[in-house]
Amino acid sequence: MSAQDNVAIDRRAMLTMGAVASLAMASAAEAAAVAPDSAALRLHGRPLTALDLTHKLTRAFAFTPGRLVMDPVEGSGAQAGMAMNRVCIVEHTGTHLDAPRHFSEQGATVGDLPIGQLIVPLCVVDIRAKVSKDRDARVTDADLRDWEKRHGRIPPGACVAMLAGWDPLAQMASYNRLAPTERGRSPGFDVSTIELLVARDVRGIAVDTLSLDAGGSMPAYPFHQAWLRRGRWGLEAVTNLDRAPPAGGLLFAAVAPLDQATGAPARAIAIF
Repeated sequence: MSAQDNVAIDRRAMLTMGAVASLAMASAAEAAAVAPDSAALRLHGRPLTALDLTHKLTRAFAFTPGRLVMDPVEGSGAQAGMAMNRVCIVEHTGTHLDAPRHFSEQGATVGDLPIGQLIVPLCVVDIRAKVSKDRDARVTDADLRDWEKRHGRIPPGACVAMLAGWDPLAQMASYNRLAPTERGRSPGFDVSTIELLVARDVRGIAVDTLSLDAGGSMPAYPFHQAWLRRGRWGLEAVTNLDRAPPAGGLLFAAVAPLDQATGAPARAIAIF
């Protein structure tokens, strides 16, 4: 990357953060007028919506022992009314980000990802019709090209999100009621999309399932392997994508810059 590219990215990050500061000044009356997982905002007189794409992180996502543990920390602060918990969590729990290090020993960790790669254009690809016929339906190269015919070229640095209409918690709750042949099946991205995504300089992928890969392709994780090893990231278990526009939105993939982390719970927010 050239020095000129770095300057361009820095300027874009500064402009974006200036917009964020302006959005934070939305009136309380406007914010209260919409659902709890969204907020009405105004930027230079233009009405905008902030939409939470994040599942609440509860023990409902702790489908394996020890995945999420929270215990109160006792100490002298308790006498002053201080409350504090100790949290032990597997990085890849709830709505979370997969960093390249997740499948690449030398890949970037969560703490290595620059802010310019985490505030990006959002493109939502709707495959709900396919999923209604096949629980292992996948986003394919043809789906991406069809999206571009409708909405224009995928912008550089974007996050491409799969809208499968999937609710991970509901799927886990109904697991035992599914036929054995249906268990473990879920939508995801097909490896056929990699070349086009990289050609468009897509930085991240998002899914409303628990994995970037379709269930039928695990445990090999072919999309994870190919995507993360190219220095890209993924968001898993997002929600509310059906309420975001297919194009024209902005995604905030907010994660703590945790050093050496292969992933981390995220607060994903769409602005449009």
